[in-house]
Amino acid sequence: MFAKLSALVGGGPALNYNVDPQQYNQAWGCWTHHSGTSREDGSPVSVFRIQAADANDLKLVAARNGVRRLKMLRHPNVLAFKDSIEVQERGIHVVYLVTEAVRPLATVLKELNLSGHHRDEYLATGMLHMTNAVSFINNSCNMIHGYLCMSAVVVTDSLDWRLHGFDLLSEHTLTGDFALKHASWMVGSQYKPAEVAKMDWDAVKQGPPWAVDSWGLGCMMQEVFSGEPLTAVEQLRRTDVIPPALLADYQKLLSSQTGRRLNPAKVAESKFLNNKLVEVVAFMENIAVKDSAEKDMFFKKLPAMIPAIPEPVAVRKILPLLSRALEYGGAPASAVSSLMLIGR
Repeated sequence: MFAKLSALVGGGPALNYNVDPQQYNQAWGCWTHHSGTSREDGSPVSVFRIQAADANDLKLVAARNGVRRLKMLRHPNVLAFKDSIEVQERGIHVVYLVTEAVRPLATVLKELNLSGHHRDEYLATGMLHMTNAVSFINNSCNMIHGYLCMSAVVVTDSLDWRLHGFDLLSEHTLTGDFALKHASWMVGSQYKPAEVAKMDWDAVKQGPPWAVDSWGLGCMMQEVFSGEPLTAVEQLRRTDVIPPALLADYQKLLSSQTGRRLNPAKVAESKFLNNKLVEVVAFMENIAVKDSAEKDMFFKKLPAMIPAIPEPVAVRKILPLLSRALEYGGAPASAVSSLMLIGR
């Protein structure tokens, strides 16, 4: 099933990973996405691959930028970099990017098949994490992602969403030979705000650093809540699929005026996105800094909150956190009841 990457690259410099030749049906940009394992310890990874006959092909130039940028980005909602290499395979130039093990969001949502309140809770939590990642890029790094869509989201085994696809990542100042200009051709017209579609880079620079990505976040929101890929910009007018509590934010993200588009940091303050699932996960991930009174109060309430949490999330995310907290003494004995409730 798995091919050794060293064999694929003809015995030259190689990554120490086995790669499944079969690729996922969805992948961001021009990359293909494969599952893989470390040859050292067998741990799972994801391997992204892109190729071209010419070493100066624009998609390879953009890919190198994406790999370089990902190496430098550190955020809990951004895909974690592990390794990369560029090689020649039978005369073809190939870039490999190895990351933590993830799967495409569309694939995961299809398998989970959530509905009703559970679907809203999970999608809201994921969108909060994507909004936080985009806000980090725009507000903390003063950069532009440039190609946000559902394909830019991948999911870990514990069902956490990660942002990736940084080939177009550019400084908001757009100085020098910036990737957003030279790789904007790869962005589908349905995802482009007017200033990018017109290649009006002065408008991009004069607008706030989040303007381009606020539009992209709106596109992502449409795809996530509709469950359908965006094929035409007119689909953004569909508001019936957007939760009413998010509609005002959604419309502000897609403002025709760059200066009026909503900052992702403001979207992250939405009550709809900061739901009970977010509250439970945040407490469990930060349990080490909670005092005994806070823990007692939380674990008394937790059994009543569990039915509102999607079962796959409870099993694959909450249960391991609970088990770890009990194992290392971070949780009181009352946490056992929640552990039993999820594990039954």
